[in-house]
Amino acid sequence: MTLRKICLPLVFVILIGCNQSDSNNNAPSVDNTDTKQSESSLNDNTSAVETEPERIGKVLARVNGQPIYEDDNTRADLEFFITEEIIYQEGIKSGYDKSDGEKIRGFERDLIIASKKQSILENAEPTKEVSSEDIEDYYESNKDKYKHVIIYEISFPDSNLGSEIKDKVKSGEELQAIANSYPDIPITVNDIGYNRAIAQHFTAIEVGSVSEVIKKPDGKYSVLKIVELKEIPLNRVIKPIKHILKAERKTQLYNSYAQQIAEENNMTIEIIEQDSEQ
Repeated sequence: MTLRKICLPLVFVILIGCNQSDSNNNAPSVDNTDTKQSESSLNDNTSAVETEPERIGKVLARVNGQPIYEDDNTRADLEFFITEEIIYQEGIKSGYDKSDGEKIRGFERDLIIASKKQSILENAEPTKEVSSEDIEDYYESNKDKYKHVIIYEISFPDSNLGSEIKDKVKSGEELQAIANSYPDIPITVNDIGYNRAIAQHFTAIEVGSVSEVIKKPDGKYSVLKIVELKEIPLNRVIKPIKHILKAERKTQLYNSYAQQIAEENNMTIEIIEQDSEQ
């Protein structure tokens, strides 16, 4: 049996043994003075961390009575775990468990949900693999998602020009020619590439499509036009589509499970309609 001391700015006792466990009746005696002082310092503060019930396993060290197990010491760096435990206990004493209570409950909730979802997947009936036909069907039904478009914008400062400029754009007149026809007004033409948020302004994703007059965040106005469009071939999006379909199947599985549980337990589900003006 070896006695080892790690230098930290706190006095504590570390017991390390080849086959040591808490139930070992042959463990050497330890001076209770330091232990009692540590327990006293913890008891002086009601927010101090409570010692967790000990589990079976080899104990490498204790910090204020809190064991650090060999199974937890995955880094093979005992000092790291001792430092973490000290900081954790001091955080509890300082009230971080109360001030960060909402975050902690959020983490706990997410962990429980993730663990339960994993259990649902492990116990579910095997599902059919995503087939080539499934991928092709999804691609054909969502072709607008797999188009690379080039969008040009003609930007102007006065909303009163909106209808006039839009009509000129729809008639097929070149955007720069339209801008040049207003020499006294600062009108610009910009190649803005492709942006999904901007593409939503088109009712159809095809060359020549023109948007409505849009008010921009900077207070100016613009009309958009699709000037080029290229379809992304299926062979370039097989993997992302397969990922989407797998995710959809998981979601369907979770939804079915939740619906079954709700029905079996007579759960009440209430949807609160929000005031559209808020």
